[in-house]
Amino acid sequence: MKNVYDGKAAAGGLQVSYYDSDPGNTQAEIIVLLHGTGGSAQNNFWALFPMLAMRHRVIALDFIDPESGCPEADHYVEQADAVIRHVALDKAVHLVGYSFGAVIAALYAARRRSCLASLTLVAGWVKTDTQQKLRNSIWRSLYESGHEALGSFSVLTSFSQAFLNSKNEAEIEGLVRSVETGPDRSRKMEFNKNVDIGDELADIQVPSLVVGCLQDQMVPIRHSRMLFGAIADCRYAEVVSGHGIVHERPSELFTLIDMFVRDPKGMPAGHVVKNSHA
Repeated sequence: MKNVYDGKAAAGGLQVSYYDSDPGNTQAEIIVLLHGTGGSAQNNFWALFPMLAMRHRVIALDFIDPESGCPEADHYVEQADAVIRHVALDKAVHLVGYSFGAVIAALYAARRRSCLASLTLVAGWVKTDTQQKLRNSIWRSLYESGHEALGSFSVLTSFSQAFLNSKNEAEIEGLVRSVETGPDRSRKMEFNKNVDIGDELADIQVPSLVVGCLQDQMVPIRHSRMLFGAIADCRYAEVVSGHGIVHERPSELFTLIDMFVRDPKGMPAGHVVKNSHA
């Protein structure tokens, strides 16, 4: 991302990299973005970050995977906490998590509620179900065998039918190449296989918004609806998109997040946002 400050925050023995849209602005509301499984701050939030930065101070970090062993949630929650405390000091922030990042954001909200002004969960889930485990298993088989279909499989399951049909052959090839050359997602895929955060959701007390994707094949819409039902002070919106909403519908997602963080209590708990976007 251009024209933003690159910083680092210490989390244990790690130096976590992050982007800051306006580090000198201590008065602005702060939005912290947590990226998804196969993403990074840049490739998930290339569109959303600058749009939000027009009105807010925006922070986006790059998670560091453990080098060995089964990844634990604490490993990622501590990285988010290190960045938030480093940039915000004692100011409460608005936390936005996408996909894998939504799982980590929900856990952070349950454990560090005093650090947050609001929580937004985009395409997140409570517990990995059988359908998700099957897709994860197919992905793992393709990954470990080095099969050339891995990129195409990831693109197929990431985006909606309408989005894919709007692309020409060269654009589809570009999407596949971006998966093939993007950050390695194998450690986070291992983590995703065993997600179960249901016992902690009752501890989330901050105003929350859940955004579900109606055509999501990776995290079908039922998961967002379960998150909405499990969080006490929560609002809900649905977007006509595949899982890759940050690429398919970034402007629509910006509108929802911006509306919510400017007045988290403006809509009552239980409110379903009427989405009028085409």
